[in-house]
Amino acid sequence: MTAQLSQIKWGRVLLTTAAVYILSFLMVFLIVTAYATYLAFQARGAPDQVMITAFANQYAPWIGPISLILFTALGAMWMARRLEAAVPLHGVILGVLASLVNIIFDGLSLNSLLTTILTVAAGWLGAQMSARK
Repeated sequence: MTAQLSQIKWGRVLLTTAAVYILSFLMVFLIVTAYATYLAFQARGAPDQVMITAFANQYAPWIGPISLILFTALGAMWMARRLEAAVPLHGVILGVLASLVNIIFDGLSLNSLLTTILTVAAGWLGAQMSARK
């Protein structure tokens, strides 16, 4: 196990973790912005802020974790293509770090616990899917 831990490319893992979290945040931002733009075109002027806030409060708690899980799997797949050793471990560490960042910013709750489990699993699965045979 210590031999595998010494093979971890920490720079790549940390950079991918940051990219995964930023992309998941941007996904929520872009979807809410697209909805606000749709409302602005529909109203032919300034959109209703109450409707935008209601949309963001209703959908952001779901879009954020789903996009975090999706981008973790994609990030692990991207990382696995460039690694030679300890590929599944890189995916698991990516999932754990992305989950920790999510817990730091969103707090600890039952939803974040489920998101953590699924994010770690997505990191492992993404690495397994793209591992060199």
